[in-house]
Formats: sequence, C-alpha cells, structure tokens
Amino acid sequence: MAPRRAPWGPRQGGHIVTSEATQAVIDRHMAALQAGDIDTVMEDYTDDSVFIVNLGGVAVGRDAIRPFLAAAGELPGYARTASFTEGDTYYVTWEADGIAFGTDTLIVRDGRIAIQTVSIVLAS
Repeated sequence: MAPRRAPWGPRQGGHIVTSEATQAVIDRHMAALQAGDIDTVMEDYTDDSVFIVNLGGVAVGRDAIRPFLAAAGELPGYARTASFTEGDTYYVTWEADGIAFGTDTLIVRDGRIAIQTVSIVLAS
C-alpha cells in the first residue's frame, strides 16, 4: 500500500510529505513531552518555529518556545480524545489534570515542527 498523501500535496524539498512521516515526528515529540525530556522535545523545533497559544500569545524560535513547554511538564492525567494526521498537518484534542479541553494543530516541515497552535480551556 502506498503512503497516504494529502490531496493538495504539501511538499518539502520537492517531495510529497506523507502522513506517516508527520506522525513519526509527533510520536517522538509526544513520548519526550510525556517523559518530561524537554531537551529532546526542543529538538523538534527550529529557530524559526512559531508557537501560538491562547493563554500566552506568540513565541518564535526554540528559546522563546521552551518556557511554554517546560511549564507544561509531563501533563499529568493527559488523555488524547481525538487526533488526525493528513500530510504535513497533525490535529489533536486532549484533556489533562486541571485542563477541561485542549487542542493543538502542528505543521511539520523537514522533520521539525514549523508551526504549532495550542488552545486550552482550564477546568473550573
């Protein structure tokens, strides 16, 4: 079976980006995040990566993104409620202790997270 590709054909270096390649980056990223390994987590970003979060604004580059992810810690009680990968894009909804609803969208380019948006609704 051929790797699944997005119909609009996101490209990196002239090659179609597969959902499988994107998912591999996400799997590595989530394993490091849940283990609290912030150094490995940060390897998934570049100095040009953009991180946008409803509770903190916009951060550009590893140095600016790191504090957001370090503050998240291991996300106790983290549970993914839905996720979808298509081409270079990954979307997930989740919940964790103290967080009623979370959602992230990540765009992966050249094996790194180029853009990530996060929206969090804190539990009351």
